[in-house]
Amino acid sequence: MNNINQEAISTSANHESAVPEPEDGVLNEETLFDMSMLGDEEGFLNMTQTEAESESAQVPSHVSVEDVLKMEFFTPGEARKFYTSYSRLKGFAIRNSKTVKNAKGDIVRYNFVCNREGFRQKKWLDKLDRKREPKPITRCGYVAEMRIKKNHGNGKWYVSQFVDDHNHTLLPERFVGYLPSHRNMSDAEIAQMNSMRQVGISIPKIYQSFAMQVGGFNLVRFTKQDMHNEVRKQRALQSRDVNATLRFFEHAARNDERLFWKYQVAAGCRMCDIIWSDGRSQEDYEAFGDVLAFDATYGRNKYNLPVIVLSGVNHHNQTCVFAAAMVSCESQDSYKWVLRRFLECMRGKAPKAVITDGDPSMKLAIMHVFPDAHHRLCAWHLLRNATAHVSQPRFTQLFKQCMLADIEVHEFERQWEAMVGECGVREVEWVMDLYSKKLSWATAYIRGRFFAGLRTTSRCESLHAKLGGFVESRYGILDFITNFQRCVDFLRDKEEELDFRSFYGTPVLHTHFQEIERSAVTLYTREVFYRFRETLKRAVRFNIVDREDCENGCCYVIQKYRRPESTWQVLHQPQNGTFECNCRRMESYGIPCVHIIVVLVGIDIGYLPETLVLKRWCRNAKNNVTFVRQVTETGDAASRYRSRLGAFVDQCKHLAKVACLREEDYKITEDVNTQPNGEGGGGINDPVCVRTKGTGRGNVSQQTKGPKKRKCSACGKLGHRRTRCPIGADLRPGCRGSQRVPKGRQAEAQATPSQTTRPDHLNCFASEVATGQWLLSSVYHFAVIKKFIIF
Repeated sequence: MNNINQEAISTSANHESAVPEPEDGVLNEETLFDMSMLGDEEGFLNMTQTEAESESAQVPSHVSVEDVLKMEFFTPGEARKFYTSYSRLKGFAIRNSKTVKNAKGDIVRYNFVCNREGFRQKKWLDKLDRKREPKPITRCGYVAEMRIKKNHGNGKWYVSQFVDDHNHTLLPERFVGYLPSHRNMSDAEIAQMNSMRQVGISIPKIYQSFAMQVGGFNLVRFTKQDMHNEVRKQRALQSRDVNATLRFFEHAARNDERLFWKYQVAAGCRMCDIIWSDGRSQEDYEAFGDVLAFDATYGRNKYNLPVIVLSGVNHHNQTCVFAAAMVSCESQDSYKWVLRRFLECMRGKAPKAVITDGDPSMKLAIMHVFPDAHHRLCAWHLLRNATAHVSQPRFTQLFKQCMLADIEVHEFERQWEAMVGECGVREVEWVMDLYSKKLSWATAYIRGRFFAGLRTTSRCESLHAKLGGFVESRYGILDFITNFQRCVDFLRDKEEELDFRSFYGTPVLHTHFQEIERSAVTLYTREVFYRFRETLKRAVRFNIVDREDCENGCCYVIQKYRRPESTWQVLHQPQNGTFECNCRRMESYGIPCVHIIVVLVGIDIGYLPETLVLKRWCRNAKNNVTFVRQVTETGDAASRYRSRLGAFVDQCKHLAKVACLREEDYKITEDVNTQPNGEGGGGINDPVCVRTKGTGRGNVSQQTKGPKKRKCSACGKLGHRRTRCPIGADLRPGCRGSQRVPKGRQAEAQATPSQTTRPDHLNCFASEVATGQWLLSSVYHFAVIKKFIIF
């Protein structure tokens, strides 16, 4: 339904009970004269139409003005409901007009008028600085009204005046639903709309869903604009955005006793920075807070505040969110404030490693707040900067190899010198500054520091992209936070599913070292186990070539098969059961390297020792978390009412299912003839397949014609070829006298051959045509036979 612009109508949220439905859907005379309903007079002018109003109880068309003047109502709400139904039947809309009070201040008279009563004020017609096209003029001046007064004797309201004359055209029935007083959303529909909006469904899609439920767009009792107006109304009730956000946190804290939020204000008492973290995020940080990655994203709210998401990696190698913040600018002071509040939220536990994109403000803030954390720069951003500052593809290729290669420090220095010498960038300022930061990006210097496999901020970028599916640039702070939490809940639901998959069932063992593989299955999560199994498979390519006893234990020399230049040393200390390899991959990734696996196999150990199992990758990584949430009912009365209403509507779906099982329980008012008119009662068959374009062969389907039968190219008869034709046996391809006799004239040709003779040049042409057809047919069959032989 398209929105019809009308004059503003003031309504509010005082809901009234529904009028009892009469039999056969029609109000009888007794019901019209004595309608009872709960309500109060003081809140009448602020009331809105409920679902019962929108259904508009039918008013008999024979009701006259005299009948209306005899009516009495218990409340003004009943009177308005009747007049609304009456106006819907006649083809106009109503609105509230003036009221009259007595000396005590009590309302003793209500006026309901046609919504086209009066005239638009001249100041709105002569406005010169308008930015939009003015609304169409709908006021035409004439008064069609119903006036009710209170009878102090019995306390009822009677109709004192009723005018039913209109100086405008009354609308037909199909247009009445667009009038303002006949458009409304019930509480159940509002609750359903809010529920669908919370999962990211747009207003147009929700409107289509309502249309599918009621059977068509013309049966929906409101428009898309009414839905937008309801959303705008709900936002207006929230007062200021920041205040509503703070109230949201206060209510949410009743459910989550560990919920943390802090904010600071700038000049003019305006909020500039805010950070929040719920209890589940703090639990995740306790288990996986050794590595922290964060980056800023933009355009996620209507204030254009940069959003900082602090995240890490959980035991499923999946991104988990620790906290989120919104800052007014990406300054050093803003990042310091965010990291200090984050450290306060996590009770002083600082991460061991941090990875960012290299922003100078971030770097200084990390050095100040997390002085003991190792700061790593994003490899992707470094490669992009190398392309921008040097613009040499060869340099970018060699730089990527120097940065990511798992080599020793001296080998890195050798490759760096060769690279800058070959590319001639030794004196480039950016290259010299990059070399001074090699401790933050070179794998040769970072080996042995745990980063959970992170080398870039791609997880942050991926999280920002996923966040874009839940938030929009027009969201305020409250809308952003609520939808951001939905995104976090989505990630946590995936984590729950991965937890289930890790505990349910056992993977099929693939390797030759099944004892070690079986031990890893019982320890690691499924994702980490699959990665460990790839390492286990590669163990067959290595062997122990030397063993040397030392003071602390045994040192084993590992060599790759037929690669004597590739050797590694593994130190095994039997006293404490530790293993240490000079490749440092166990310390960098938390998973035993292939060299340690070779030593385990060599010394006949059939399980993974505890010293080689990092708990953050285990299935029980979060078993020590003992935090128990206390669930209490939160939110204001309106929110609780809508939540309960939505839950009740959901339960009513089960009742609807039961009611629709039997035809006796569900009666369809319109009798639809579903029996086909075809013979035999078998229904109508499917249409035949037709060509997508063109007329084809008389629009006759190939299926209806049956398989095509071969004809003789000489006589045109079925059942034989030209080479076996009894009539034209003496006619061979190339003969001037050979010709094809058209079908239907073969008998004539046999009876009177002299009548069908042609001139010599026509006979020659016919012979050439027949020869060409025979050659094409022969080539086609040869191709088919060749294809069959090949396959």
